[in-house]
Order: sequence, then structure tokens, then C-alpha cells
Amino acid sequence: MDLNLYFEPVALDKPEHALSTRKTMLGHNIRINTPDTPIDEISNYQVALLGVGEDRNSLNRGSSESPDKIRNQLYQLYRMNEKVRIIDLGNLKSTGSLSDTYFGVRDVLLELLGNQLVVIVMGGTQDITYGAYMALERMKETVNVVSVDPRLDLTEGESGDIRWMEEIMKSPKLFQYTNLGHQQYLVDNELLERFEKHSFEAVRLGMLRDNLGMSEPYLRDAHIVSFDVAAIKQSDSPGTMFPSPNGFVADEACRLARYAGLSDRVSCFGIFEANPLFDRHDQTTHLGAQIIWYFIDGFVQRRSENPGPENPDFKVFIIGHQDMEHELTFYKSMITNRWWMEVPDIGSGRTVMVSCSCEEYQQAGKHEIPDLWWKVYQRIN
Repeated sequence: MDLNLYFEPVALDKPEHALSTRKTMLGHNIRINTPDTPIDEISNYQVALLGVGEDRNSLNRGSSESPDKIRNQLYQLYRMNEKVRIIDLGNLKSTGSLSDTYFGVRDVLLELLGNQLVVIVMGGTQDITYGAYMALERMKETVNVVSVDPRLDLTEGESGDIRWMEEIMKSPKLFQYTNLGHQQYLVDNELLERFEKHSFEAVRLGMLRDNLGMSEPYLRDAHIVSFDVAAIKQSDSPGTMFPSPNGFVADEACRLARYAGLSDRVSCFGIFEANPLFDRHDQTTHLGAQIIWYFIDGFVQRRSENPGPENPDFKVFIIGHQDMEHELTFYKSMITNRWWMEVPDIGSGRTVMVSCSCEEYQQAGKHEIPDLWWKVYQRIN
């Protein structure tokens, strides 16, 4: 595939800040698709940045301008590691229809993921996630999705073209869907019940504000992470049509991105819904750039771990339960202190390994069956 046919080269005005001339800044350490230096052999890189200026399926008109605003801020941040190889492909060329955009995103990701790159998508609106999902759907037996969103996007866009979250939920390849940070007063209970009826997880903002670390196992198991900047409180992220006075604060958003970057499963991370028309002093697009920076920082420090009884790097904990036929088996990494648990698949006689936290193990130790265990069990049996 010739990716040059899909992308407009990057064309940014010269940054105003003199510091951007320093060789240790990302702008000098990213291979950038320009008219003079088109996209070359993609397998030479580890991370690909791309913009998708699509906003036709949303009231958030103007978010199509955010990719260039975010990359302008990103180029002015200092590199996190001189060895990570990053390419900025530019912005996906405009298309005649929404469907063309989704299929264009799908085709590009199939090429990039097939060459073992991790992809960072700068939107545009969050329905672009559907195009990314279609790529993973073709490549994997099952797909796990995490969205960070103050709402559940199960309602139609203004044009009625697609209910992107519902389309993903109908996919037979979808195994786990988790939404992090919904605000209860912004979500219709009927939508929440529909979501949870599928044994999917919706974790409220208040729970995560009390313990942000509980988000890490969900992000560790994800293949796609879709981040709506409206999940961040308005004082920290004003540049969106749908702001809220409540939400994650800026450093929590960055921590979530870093958790996603650390996961060796996450192959696509997207940041969406930033709208320069509503921004103040580029605050939201600057935060978007920092969120991407933290994702890449996590990626640089990724460590692949394979829990199992034969792996000497893991300690195994087996807990019996009087009301269950199955023992609950947990694994703790002696290197990273991360936890996993086994969930039996009765039909196949095998088990599914699911990321969890120490809290699930402690709950099982009190002879309580963790909710996460039950929801996975119900999905596979």
C-alpha cells in the first residue's frame, strides 16, 4: 500500500516559540511526512501519528481542525527517549462520505498494524474509533475496547449516519468493552442498563477519582483506547462543545494515557473531540499533546508479561470457594507487581486470563466472588 495516496503532508506554520529549535524536542525527532520527504518504508518505525479531521457525525463542528493544533504543541515537547522511532503520516485526505473515512481509517490501520506499529489517532470526533475497530476486528479473534468518556455514545449523531458505539457492541468479535469516567447525571439509565446487559463495564468518575489505579487492568487488556477530551473537567480542558465542570483533572488524564501506553496489547490510541473554536490559549490542544506524550512514554517502557504456573516470574494464589465448583486462581508478577486471574471457559475446557488488581484477590480472600470475574464468566459461558 502506498500510504502517500491516503495522507496530506504535514504543513504547519513555523512555531512561535524559540525553544522549538532545540534538537531534543520532538519536532526534531519525529519523521514527518512533508512534500519534500514523503512517507517511506513504514516498517522502519515503531509509532505512527495520524490526524483524521472528521466531524460530520457530531454537533462538535470545528473539531476537524484539532489534529494540526495538537501536533503543533506536540512538536514543542521534549523527547522522552531518543531511540523510539516515530513517524507523523499527516492528515487523512478528506473523503466524500463518513463511510469512506471509516474505511480509509480501517485500511490504513490494517497496513500499519500489519507492520507492527502502534498507532496514535488525532481526531476529529470520536466516531472515528469505529474505523479503527474495523481494522482490529479483521486482525484478531476477539477485541477489547476502552473508551474514556463522560457519556455513553449510544445515541445518533446529528446526521443520523451511525451510532458508532452501538455498531461496535453488535460485533461478534467484541469481547470486552469498558467505559471509564462516565458522569451519572449525563447518562440515561436506560442506556447504562443496555450497556451493562452485555456484561460490559461502565466505571463512574467518582470511583476512579478515589482510586485511579483501578483503571490500569482495563487499559492493560485493551486493544483500542478511545479518549474523549470532554471527560476532562472544563477548567482543565475548555476546548470542546460538550464541557462539564466535573471530570478528570489534567494529570489524571495523562496517567490514564500512560497506563494505556504501558499495555503491550494496546495497538491504537485515539484522542478526540478537542475543538479549537472553544479553546482558551490552546489549553486543550496543549493538554492533548501532553496526553500523547505520556502514552508514548508508557510505550517506551512496555514490558511483555505472560502469567502462568510455569513462569518463575509469577507467584500463584489459589483460593477455594464453598459455593463454586471452580477455584479462583490469581497470578502476581514479581517484577511489576501486576495481577491477573483465570476465568474458566466451560465449553472449551480452557481458561481465559484477565488482568485484574490486588483488590480482586483480596475480595476473593474474603470468600466474595469479584464482579470482574463474574462478568467475564458470563460473557464466555
